Amino acid sequence: MHILLTRSGGFATVPALSGDVTIDTDALDPPVREELERLVGAVDLAAVPDRSPTAGAADHRSYELTVRTGGSEVSATFHSPVSDPDVARLVSRLEQLARTGPSG
Repeated sequence: MHILLTRSGGFATVPALSGDVTIDTDALDPPVREELERLVGAVDLAAVPDRSPTAGAADHRSYELTVRTGGSEVSATFHSPVSDPDVARLVSRLEQLARTGPSG
């Protein structure tokens, strides 16, 4: 499984919180891989609503999350605050892995 999280926007562009997070689950330690596969499995990306941020909300972040499995690919675009708790958990874990590395 390949996961790409593209992050943009926000009040201040902080390098650790901006840009792309790319993860190939085959390269992860088994417990981390299983956790990510479980988190991805809990999210129906095709059903995530693309709600535009409130006008004047310059500090809101934008996300595009793409998951490729086998020959299929599904993507969703959404903005902060992330209202779906399963999506929020997945984004949080992906951002944590971006900071700590693949064994994290």
